[in-house]
Amino acid sequence: MTGRLLGLLLAVLSLLGGCVTLPDGGGVTTEQGNGPVDDGAGSYDYTPLGPRPGQTPPEIVEGFLLAMQASPQSTAVARKYLTDEGRAGWFPDKATLVHGAKAVTGTDGGVRVSLDQTVQLDERGSWLGRVGGERGVDYDLEVVRERGEWRIANPPDALIIPRDHFESRYQQFFVYYFDPSGQVLIPQPTYLPHGEQAATLLVRRLLDGPDPRLEGVLRSYVPGDTENVLWSVPVSLEGVAEVTLGEQLLDLAEEDREHALAQLAWTLRQVTGVDSMQVTVDGVPLDVPGAASPQNVSSWTEYDPAVQWASREIFGLLDGAPVALSETGEDVAGVFGAQEYALRDVAADLTGSRIAGVSEDGTTVVLAPRGQTTEEPPTAEQTEVLYTGTDVLGASWDVFENLWLVDRTRRGAQVSVVVDGEVTPVEAPGLAGEDVTDFVVSRDGSRLVAVVPRRTGHQLMLSRVVRTPNGRVRGLTRAVELPLAQGGVDEIRDIEWRTPGSVAVLTGPSPETSQVLLALVDGSTALADVDSTAEIFRRRAVRLVASPSTDSPIYLGTPDGALFELGGDGSWTEAEARQPLFAPTFAG
Repeated sequence: MTGRLLGLLLAVLSLLGGCVTLPDGGGVTTEQGNGPVDDGAGSYDYTPLGPRPGQTPPEIVEGFLLAMQASPQSTAVARKYLTDEGRAGWFPDKATLVHGAKAVTGTDGGVRVSLDQTVQLDERGSWLGRVGGERGVDYDLEVVRERGEWRIANPPDALIIPRDHFESRYQQFFVYYFDPSGQVLIPQPTYLPHGEQAATLLVRRLLDGPDPRLEGVLRSYVPGDTENVLWSVPVSLEGVAEVTLGEQLLDLAEEDREHALAQLAWTLRQVTGVDSMQVTVDGVPLDVPGAASPQNVSSWTEYDPAVQWASREIFGLLDGAPVALSETGEDVAGVFGAQEYALRDVAADLTGSRIAGVSEDGTTVVLAPRGQTTEEPPTAEQTEVLYTGTDVLGASWDVFENLWLVDRTRRGAQVSVVVDGEVTPVEAPGLAGEDVTDFVVSRDGSRLVAVVPRRTGHQLMLSRVVRTPNGRVRGLTRAVELPLAQGGVDEIRDIEWRTPGSVAVLTGPSPETSQVLLALVDGSTALADVDSTAEIFRRRAVRLVASPSTDSPIYLGTPDGALFELGGDGSWTEAEARQPLFAPTFAG
């Protein structure tokens, strides 16, 4: 059976598809006729029966665990298995535990629940990863008599569900916040049950606001006062999501209100069947100047984190000169002043109008305007030396027109950002001083992913970008590991963003073969079996060409400058672009 884990994200990837599930291992013990039934479409509605007279303590615990699989999601029946005091003090929305094998055994003091292969989501549905290690997670539940029946007195503050339920009922969505300056939306992954509850749960997550620990990374314009928390977001047959908020929304400045509506629209557009939204305040529909009512959730494209307006040309080095291969196949040379530079890498800004080049020896980074088809010779003034260092890996642009650099100094990696020609070192805990071999910054400027060699193989590391309210970079959060589904990878040759929430990774299964894998920015790929429709490339590729733009192609570049494009059937076909093209890349 095909799992629904990660379904929304993988559906938009031309790179990946097929079966996506959590690891194998164990199921949930149920009584015949008292369990959820799959309707064959990967989802189901299920209302558990609740406790029955005379059940033993282990049966009560089994029923409690089974009741947490109610679909649509509800804990009403699960609470019936608890004592009065236990019911009042149970807060299952604090965490979600997804487990593989499960064992329920009676003990002298109650009932022990043992969970293997367990991962945890926090109260925002954010993936925290595996808990319990190899030993798993154990809960010793106190089961006491209350009004003549056994009931649980100390339930853990978590929703505990088995892997198969998670696969069939949950998927990864994004809650959309803004960067601190309000220039671009930033997707924050969350896992929620899909179906009729999705719109309500997503808006509630949005009202909760971003994690306080991400101050300087994310900003929300949606008023999150508890008075504004809505009971539900019904979706009409016409595809209109009805969002009811409090009057605090009216207190916002007009620009801030537009930002709040953009967050709502981008968050709701992910829900199947939602085409538009009608926001009401105290029962009165909110009018949006210049927009129809209800508002189309596909609006507010100017805040797109994938930056769809970015150039779709392929940039690279052809005959030693920077070029842009346009969709019409015309080549446009980059201009690097009267002085010639031998380059090993190039990076074009998102408009494709400026090109940064890294010298062949890695010591110099130069910037020049895009070349023009003109007979006038370039002048030295057109070329600017931005940075001199030791061994610059490459360059990466973001939507803020910041140019990011990583220099492999004698003391390890040094991250810098160039703004208006001024180079500023960036604090990068977890990366500074490490032997970084590759990096890339997301177009929305919110995340930096790097490759760091370890004893067990190459490791992806992810940092969040911290900015001031005017968008200036303050630093990076401490880098955390970003695992791949396949575990340790001996060699990572290149990385590129595939969507605003995922990174494509070029790996080397062997010295003369290549494979493209996927990493999700929350790390949840680590516990998923991801089957790729992309065939293993039977040659050595050293360059991955991809972008987060919708429907953008994927290419592999070989050491001799050949380009191969990924087809819809997963095969690699040599591209018709002018070759040999070295250091190929999309804008960014």
